[in-house]
Amino acid sequence: LSDAEVGKLLRFSPNFTALIDDLITLCQLTGARGAEIVVMDGSEVTSEADGWWWTVPRHKLKMARIDHITDLRVPLVGRALRVVQRRMDLHGGAHLFPARSGVLPHVQQKVVGVAVWAVRPTTVTDRLPKHRAAVLDMDAWTPHDLRRTVRTTLAALGCPDAVGEAVLGHAPAGIVGVYNRHAYDAERRHWLTRLAQHWETLAPQG
Repeated sequence: LSDAEVGKLLRFSPNFTALIDDLITLCQLTGARGAEIVVMDGSEVTSEADGWWWTVPRHKLKMARIDHITDLRVPLVGRALRVVQRRMDLHGGAHLFPARSGVLPHVQQKVVGVAVWAVRPTTVTDRLPKHRAAVLDMDAWTPHDLRRTVRTTLAALGCPDAVGEAVLGHAPAGIVGVYNRHAYDAERRHWLTRLAQHWETLAPQG
């Protein structure tokens, strides 16, 4: 998404349900995968000397099959931190996005995609008539595009490639992945803070 589209989405987000708004906010502010966000547990969130962190256990990561992958450390800043703290107040150390019913204890990742589809200008069905409350006038996009947007915007802000890849939880390829075991915690926090500040210039939160 372009900066203009991100700003439009930030201003529109309150038209979603609180659940969808929170999930989209975390996608925009962390770059984490949707599948990792919906299974976030309050016990994984800690307040440390340098700020708040969400530590995604290795077994929850898509890249867990790679031998040298470790837990993913995600700094929580700005709107993302406010979302997580509010949900911890509600749900404590349990799932922060609990399901109301069904087999899984947490909401499914697809709920965000359905919500995004439902507010497209071209989505007119019997269930979503023309008089529905809100329409997001943007070209077609998916929640996963927010992850790409985070990576692209970090690069535009000057973030080094190694740090940008670390933010997304990508494993360095080949011999680099074997020998470079630097955690990039401080760098992740610095650049995601810069990203959050950049988003606020597009749609300041009152």
